[in-house]
Amino acid sequence: MPRPAVAWYGVTVLFVVQIFSFVDRQALSLLIAPIKADLGMSDTEVSLVIGLGFALAYAVAGLPIGRLVDRVSRPALLAAGLTLWCGCTFMCGFVRSFPQLALARSGVGIGEATGTPVVVSLLGDWFPPHRRGLAFAVFAVSAYVGTGLALVAGSAIVHAFDGISAVEAPLVGAVRTWQVVFLLIGPPGLLVIPFVLSLFEPRRSARARGRTAPASEAPGLSQVVAHYRRHWFAFTTQHAASTLLAMLFYGTGAWVPEFLRRTYGLPIAQGGLWFGLVTVVAGTVGVLAGGVISDRLIKAGRTDARLRVTGFAALGALPFAAAFPHAATPGLALVLAGGMIVFTAAISTTGSTGVQELAPARMRGTASAVYLFVFNGLGLSLGPTVFALLTDRAFGDEALLWRALAVGAPALAILAAMASFAGLRAYRTCVAANAAEAPPSLAHDAGPEAALATRA
Repeated sequence: MPRPAVAWYGVTVLFVVQIFSFVDRQALSLLIAPIKADLGMSDTEVSLVIGLGFALAYAVAGLPIGRLVDRVSRPALLAAGLTLWCGCTFMCGFVRSFPQLALARSGVGIGEATGTPVVVSLLGDWFPPHRRGLAFAVFAVSAYVGTGLALVAGSAIVHAFDGISAVEAPLVGAVRTWQVVFLLIGPPGLLVIPFVLSLFEPRRSARARGRTAPASEAPGLSQVVAHYRRHWFAFTTQHAASTLLAMLFYGTGAWVPEFLRRTYGLPIAQGGLWFGLVTVVAGTVGVLAGGVISDRLIKAGRTDARLRVTGFAALGALPFAAAFPHAATPGLALVLAGGMIVFTAAISTTGSTGVQELAPARMRGTASAVYLFVFNGLGLSLGPTVFALLTDRAFGDEALLWRALAVGAPALAILAAMASFAGLRAYRTCVAANAAEAPPSLAHDAGPEAALATRA
């Protein structure tokens, strides 16, 4: 492992990359009304662009990218993905139809699919098990900072162009004001690429010492499949719990600015600004708490700590998820939504670190890709769509978005809690099996259980 200073420098760079990722991903939620008006889209079609169009590309691309993570230079792979998603975000500023917007968002999804597999794999190599929770928590704060910045910055841009339908952009010509948002937020992420390429790559260091090449370190696909078959219930429940909480977070996050506008008449710029600030504060508290608490439980011998914290987080989110759509004022709704985010944010730490504990060290890239295929393919894509379908199909009135949130949000929290607690025993069994199979040279990487298994 690298020196702590090198590892934390890496976390800082990845933190900044993730901020740009979420800024590019979340800004669309502020632009629902003008996009619907200009492109003639329904709530369901908008949700498909926010969710499915992005997440399906993200999830499908993540599988081969996960295999690449186990074989190639991870900083170089992340730099390529960063270039792609920044470019496609910029191209969203030129679209003129629903298919064009969906295609550009898919490109953003493919580029961002490099992010989490690379991060999960690198942080696993940079930090010992009892420190990973904190490292992941610090990194994961960037998702909420990025989401908040997207809402705050987007709100400022929307406010600046309030009442103006189109503007003349240099070298571009006439564009709609909502397209200006994408033209402004896309390019800045490219400035981070040199720092990404400077990240410590343990495999590069190993090759310099004449050690094993990365291609031979990665397990065969048959080995990965065999491991999943042996521990299918542990993976299924862990992935399900994480995905259901992701549906709750991404689904409500996509629609809260519109909910504030439709229910309370709050201008979208003002609602986005306040919700962005709430997301930054609540998300930061929740993700750090999830990492610190699960780390302490791990040190105390609770090998199922990551999944156990996920379950209690789902239970904690439940009353807030049920209450915020019924709030009498927009201020109270924001406070209650913030309480929900504090608990749902824990999944940003416990989800990815949980996958690391369920998969042997050499499978981390592939395992994280499978996890993200499920997490994003269902959580990110279906989350916004669940509430849109309830609004369009079940209630048939966009003004009843609050009712869709009141039905869907608590249901997702309950299902996430059920999946978490159902899988605790299988989770412990899988972690113990990985520890017993770890060679002595990797005992430090598998935690206390590996050391006991090695001595036995």
